[in-house]
Amino acid sequence: MATFEQLIKDSWKLVEKEHAATYVDEVFIGGLVSTMLESGHALFDVSSTGDNHNMMFENLGNQDRVIIQIRHESNALAEAKTLGHRMQFTCGYGMRAKTIGKLISSSWRESLSGALDDIGSIMYDVQGNYLFASMPLYIKADDYVDMDTLTPDFEKMAGDISAITEKLKEFVEVNVGA
Repeated sequence: MATFEQLIKDSWKLVEKEHAATYVDEVFIGGLVSTMLESGHALFDVSSTGDNHNMMFENLGNQDRVIIQIRHESNALAEAKTLGHRMQFTCGYGMRAKTIGKLISSSWRESLSGALDDIGSIMYDVQGNYLFASMPLYIKADDYVDMDTLTPDFEKMAGDISAITEKLKEFVEVNVGA
């Protein structure tokens, strides 16, 4: 038979787990920002509204940009335990266009990007003269954050971000001609 004190401790453990389910995205984002800063990027822009988080980083060496949009889908403990801490994760890679002609041709490609067989889309930023390719993914924060200690796995984040951005960079270089 449990003691009153043990029931209280067990109750608080459940409350802490429920609470952690609501802010694991913040732990993930903290790890992601640290990873990007460590790789030579500066945090250029950030906005957050509840479960939606948008960040833009700029490589300090070549001025290429990485856009990351995250939406935390699993805020309830039961859902997170069953399905994991699911997130919509969109990563974009942008390079400065060398000519206005590249921007004009990319605007045409952007209009077609929804019809392309390739996963992802092409965007352009006229004001900044950047051409972007982006890729939407579903990921589980559990794969990047130790849920017992709420510690990010920086090495896994760095490896996966590098894999995504290298492929997007290749896509921008080959298909858009930056």
